[in-house]
Amino acid sequence: MDVTYFLKNMSYDEKKQLAWNPNTSKNVLLDLSKEKDFGIRCAVARNPNTPMDILQYLAEDKDYGVRNDIATHYKSSSKILVTLLEYEKNLNKPNRYNIRAIYNHANCPEFAKRVIETLYGDTWL
Repeated sequence: MDVTYFLKNMSYDEKKQLAWNPNTSKNVLLDLSKEKDFGIRCAVARNPNTPMDILQYLAEDKDYGVRNDIATHYKSSSKILVTLLEYEKNLNKPNRYNIRAIYNHANCPEFAKRVIETLYGDTWL
């Protein structure tokens, strides 16, 4: 059965439960990461077993909450965090909570911390 067809017939709550479930397959998580509703994309971003390529994709999500979930995800790599920082820097109004989460993440590279300190100063940290 086609995953897209299956997901189209699910309710919001069912999709969100599926997105949270650590046993959900990569293909289903990939489809859910493209849902219009940010709550479902947030659930994908919070799933402890979401693959790195999907976390990378969600690092440039239009919703700040989804990006915050990526910034605080324990598996987010330095590459993902740098992508997220670049995305935030290019916004008219970067989200201070996302910047702080990137800075405080264990995988944040030192050069990214220096960029954050230079651009945003101590008041954002």
